[in-house]
Amino acid sequence: MEKHFLNEYVTGEPEFRPEPWYNPHGDCIIYQTADEAVVRERVDEFLTVYHSALDNRVIGYQIKDVTAIIKKFGLVGLAVQSEQNGTRITSISASALLLAAYEDGLPSLRRREAYAEAISGPACTIPVSQIC
Repeated sequence: MEKHFLNEYVTGEPEFRPEPWYNPHGDCIIYQTADEAVVRERVDEFLTVYHSALDNRVIGYQIKDVTAIIKKFGLVGLAVQSEQNGTRITSISASALLLAAYEDGLPSLRRREAYAEAISGPACTIPVSQIC
């Protein structure tokens, strides 16, 4: 059997981690809380909500244009919940990014519901060093 060309870079057993991660190439944060098949619902240019394919509950989301959101509002403006080391912010709440993204779009009932679903999910923070 032929080996995958990246096998030499991967060790150990694959595992699911319900942690947010920042994709610098896509400038987005992806967060999925359950290791299940998902149905993605594109809400607007910033938010995609992940619904469980099994029972339709919200199990994650993707926030796009993270750098643009941070530049517009600044880290201090987004630090609704954060961890700090002295005066330096080391992580920010993904909920703060979601709120900032919501502020930047046109209001609609479905959009409001989708953002509320994403925000009401498990809280998570993103290390600033991953984003900036």
